[in-house]
Amino acid sequence: MVRLRRDRALLRTHGFVFALIALLVALAVTGIVFSGSYLSGGGPAWMDLGLKTLAWLWIVLAAVSLLVAAAVFALFVLPWLSGRTELTDRGIVLRWRDRAETLPWIDVAELRAIPASGGHLYAVRMETGTTPRRVGRGWVGGTKEAYLGWHEGADTPVAAVARPSLGIKYHGAAR
Repeated sequence: MVRLRRDRALLRTHGFVFALIALLVALAVTGIVFSGSYLSGGGPAWMDLGLKTLAWLWIVLAAVSLLVAAAVFALFVLPWLSGRTELTDRGIVLRWRDRAETLPWIDVAELRAIPASGGHLYAVRMETGTTPRRVGRGWVGGTKEAYLGWHEGADTPVAAVARPSLGIKYHGAAR
């Protein structure tokens, strides 16, 4: 059995979620800076009511956007990180807490190793069916291709587990 770390595959699997979180955090920081500078400095009397109201609304928007960013992270990213991917004799097992889904080797068409920071990121392409979508509530699949995770060092252990006898194409790192 070979165990893959999912956290190293995050940018490829959850890029959209991270972009959304970054946008919401940037909006919140901008709102807090703007509101704080206005509320501490004051302004002309005739603009006071409108701008103070806007400043307080901006603080509320900043707080809400931070809460949304935290909720998105907690719902979609953390469950994916807390799970694990194992390559076994039966197939590719995606685990999260007490749930597990197995992609049988017979359904796998291709397994690719992509060199990444001292190890290899692995991607799978299915011959039949799709990768499980709801293991750990993360956006792991629902398509014919998905990133499985990262393994430190050479791709030899994963190549040894792959099943070329079943017609699976294994693409190791380009040498």
